[in-house]
Amino acid sequence: MSALLEIKNLSISFFTPKGEIQAVRDVSFSLQPGEVLAVVGESGCGKSVMCKGIMRLLCSSAKIKTGSIFVNGVDITSYKERDMHKLRGKLFSMIFQDPMTSLNPAMTIGSQIAEAVKVHQPKISKKDLDQRVIELMTLVGIDHPKERKKLYPYHFSGGMRQRSVMAIALAGNPQILFADEPTTSLDVTIQAQILDLLRKIQKTLGTAAVFVTHDLGVAAKAADRIAVMYAGKIVEIGTTEEIFYGPRHPYTWGLMQALPAFSKGRDELRTIPGMPPNLISPPKGDAFACRNEYALAIDYEQAPPMFPITDTHYAATWLLDERAPKINVPVIRLPDAPASPKAEETMKSKAAKGTKEVLLDVQHLCHTFPISKKSSIKAVDDVSFQICQGEIFGLVGESGSGKSTIARCIMNIYSPQSGRILYKGIDTCDKKAFRENKKMLQRERALIFQDSASSLNGRMKVGDIIAEPMKIQHITPPRGTYRKEAEFQMHYVGLDKDYLEQYPTELSGGQRQRVAIARALSMEPKLLVADEPVASLDVSIQAQIINLFKHLQKEHGFSFLFISHDLAMVEFLCDRVGVMYHGKLVEEAPVKELFENPQHPYTKALLSAIPIPDPQKERRTVY
Repeated sequence: MSALLEIKNLSISFFTPKGEIQAVRDVSFSLQPGEVLAVVGESGCGKSVMCKGIMRLLCSSAKIKTGSIFVNGVDITSYKERDMHKLRGKLFSMIFQDPMTSLNPAMTIGSQIAEAVKVHQPKISKKDLDQRVIELMTLVGIDHPKERKKLYPYHFSGGMRQRSVMAIALAGNPQILFADEPTTSLDVTIQAQILDLLRKIQKTLGTAAVFVTHDLGVAAKAADRIAVMYAGKIVEIGTTEEIFYGPRHPYTWGLMQALPAFSKGRDELRTIPGMPPNLISPPKGDAFACRNEYALAIDYEQAPPMFPITDTHYAATWLLDERAPKINVPVIRLPDAPASPKAEETMKSKAAKGTKEVLLDVQHLCHTFPISKKSSIKAVDDVSFQICQGEIFGLVGESGSGKSTIARCIMNIYSPQSGRILYKGIDTCDKKAFRENKKMLQRERALIFQDSASSLNGRMKVGDIIAEPMKIQHITPPRGTYRKEAEFQMHYVGLDKDYLEQYPTELSGGQRQRVAIARALSMEPKLLVADEPVASLDVSIQAQIINLFKHLQKEHGFSFLFISHDLAMVEFLCDRVGVMYHGKLVEEAPVKELFENPQHPYTKALLSAIPIPDPQKERRTVY
């Protein structure tokens, strides 16, 4: 069968005042009709740039340096913009990472879908257009499409917005669908629905897909083949089973071992040491050599070629050369062992510490959002819980269940309709008490927002963003200068100090999130409210951040409200967990008890939807 899409030796660079950033380097792969190829790798490795480059959606500073892009055997590499415009939507389409920034907040969902349809069918009648919009909304699983097409994006939850973006992408019946982290910000139940929906659409319409993700569990469920990218290159590619059951590149081993599912019984998640190289001046040999414990002398001198393992499985590592020494390949399998005695002891000590003092006490919290003069939505309904000193309390639930609203109420961004929020016994909902203790509350509490793109000032450099809280509070930096303090915090979250002079728009989504975390940690808060802090991070960086949170809890006694849809991370990190459903706290228990013996039907549904990094287990679902 001839390839629908074939990429040959593609290289893409960004030309900046600091030099040429080689974002994609000599990438080659093919995509068959109806096939799903997952592209995984660390934030900033070139996944999104590669997809945008194929569709020619790059910014003015970026350029395709070398390589060819063949679609149905036709080379489109040198096509002009007017020619590419004809291909976008019909030949290929894209689902972008953040649906809120992809949708126009001033237009109804129906109007935006209709706009995409009219681009490809300009002479369509109004009646047929309305019918087509309803068909697309039904196809992507939006209930009551006649009523909901009149609503605006802010009326929809994250999952519903993602479905709307999918409907727009499918308006022209594309042959190839690029999906850039389409499930990143979604809870596990909605994520499972979106993945099932993507597979169903792919089977129904015969659409091929390039699925960009950092979640290997998602890749196990969605992909037929997987390409692993590092520092702008594909370092391993093969069928999903080959990558999961027989990975051959050390970087792939590191990614797999960093998953919480492979670290049960350990005190810390496994991490990949060091950081990716600076692509302004990539290393001479293998870009992964300085982080690779199995690196050979030749790795520092010469980049390895793609060695064939089977007809479908290739890896770029000198370990596959016939002259390479034999090594003990790490065994990567899902453990079923109980927690180690040391881990059990740590859990008990944390539990004992947590009983000493209640740091945060949320009592009967209620918050309502008005929709119109006559109607409103009750986002939080009579929620009560406590967080003790040195405790990590996880809050999970589907999109729109009220988790982020609770976080904003705790941080005094929202004023709740009723209830009390006590921090160290101070009622922060009381305006007088808040004013009297404002300086202390601002120093001791910090919030990591879910959307790093909108929470960082695009006109400020990264170094200034991290130092800003200390400047506002007139705090003398522990390391002498604000610059040195910002460098320390950057190193803490796994970013090179070179990023200090960059602006948020120059960073990837995962890199921006790490900057947001560094800013929150710069004040060394007593209470850290983290709203989906690792949602947009790849697994190796997630592991670093989760280990960092554990270190802060152990060494500094920090307390955390950890809001997440990643239940595997919640299970590994948290001491206790609360489950939110339609604004109510429906279940609360110690983490081990909740995961082993859930009581509420919704909790059971959540746990059953956790993606497992095992293709055979994930593909029991019938599409």
